[in-house]
Amino acid sequence: PQKNPTAVCVPLGYEGPTNPSGPLSNFKPYKLVKVDADGARRPLTNAEMKDFEKSHGAQAEWNKPLTSCARQWQRACEKLLHRLMQDKKKSWCFKEPVDPVGLGIPDYPVIIKHPMDLGTIETMLKKGEISAPDEFIALVRTVFRNAYVYNGTDDPSGVRDTAQKASLFFEKEIAKM
Repeated sequence: PQKNPTAVCVPLGYEGPTNPSGPLSNFKPYKLVKVDADGARRPLTNAEMKDFEKSHGAQAEWNKPLTSCARQWQRACEKLLHRLMQDKKKSWCFKEPVDPVGLGIPDYPVIIKHPMDLGTIETMLKKGEISAPDEFIALVRTVFRNAYVYNGTDDPSGVRDTAQKASLFFEKEIAKM
């Protein structure tokens, strides 16, 4: 007999092994997927999602109206992101997704498993797809971490130095919030 599949939360874009008993990654955003008996991961069907919502009501709240507090943190995050993106010295290479073909860096998607950029974060904030300040912070840090990982200490492009300056600015501003 086949084992019942297990529902596991995994980071968006996560492609590695799924081990329900251990941490998957320190990356914050999650989506609910089904892990079948053979280890294959797939999105939940509508019926499975409804079953999950019934059995895990406290964890499956949808379309919760924003409180004034939520709108307040979102406005603060949008304002900080806007300030970061307006400073071309700190953001010139982080405003759009990295184009590996256009930039001639075909190994980028092999090395960077969770690509992120400030423009995507801005869109996610405006659409309400970021649910907490910690998630916003994790996403912005991912932008800079990707720059550090891909561009070594001897990086001639200046991307790593730009990431360090932008990250320092971001961390100082977050500490004030």
